Amino acid sequence: MLKHALLLVLVSSLVAASASADRRKYVWTYGNGLMSPDESELEFYQTTRIDNANSWEYCVELEHGISPRVDMAVYQIFSQADGGSLKWDAFQIRSRFRLTEPGKVLFDPVLYLEYNRRLDLKEQNKLEGKLLLARDFDKLNLAINPVYEFFWAPGDPVHEVGIDAGLSYELSYRFTLALETTTRYEIVRNADNETSSYFGPTISFATGSVYYAVGYAWGVTDDSNDARIRFILGAHL
Repeated sequence: MLKHALLLVLVSSLVAASASADRRKYVWTYGNGLMSPDESELEFYQTTRIDNANSWEYCVELEHGISPRVDMAVYQIFSQADGGSLKWDAFQIRSRFRLTEPGKVLFDPVLYLEYNRRLDLKEQNKLEGKLLLARDFDKLNLAINPVYEFFWAPGDPVHEVGIDAGLSYELSYRFTLALETTTRYEIVRNADNETSSYFGPTISFATGSVYYAVGYAWGVTDDSNDARIRFILGAHL
């Protein structure tokens, strides 16, 4: 029933869409665009982790432009283990802040802040910060996101540092091809530190009202999953 409800929300949003969505060229990496003031968008994410035991995560995001320099979003996150049932797993809020006027500074930096709370209170809180850097070179786009994640309460704090990066080429307004890489280095007291890294292609397709993006990333370290797949659908409201 929960799966059917999620699909109904998505279909309803697509029918209501009447303007261009906030185009995503990547699935693991963020560009430095923001939602326009007083405009909203609904996005649906599906992430598949391929390993000895596969798992899936589904995310529904509603984002809204506050001002030319600020937007906010609320997420509801659902998860499903291999052979298990779908469950409501977490909620998340995030905001992006444009630090300078567009075109004034190289890569037009945007600050990204996110808070994640699992519904299982035995799991830790998470705070994540990113610096979103991106620049167009004609039809090429380069995006780089240095990342810091902090997990706390309950248990010992955990720190993660990493970087997400993407290079895309716009074949036309409708089609964009990209390569992406993502890496996380986990620092845990009194435990072995782990490094997970992924690399793979992403394809993005846009129409006048919605966009679709799908990426496949191979795990390239011993601590990584064998592969990850992410699909994003976005619709302007």
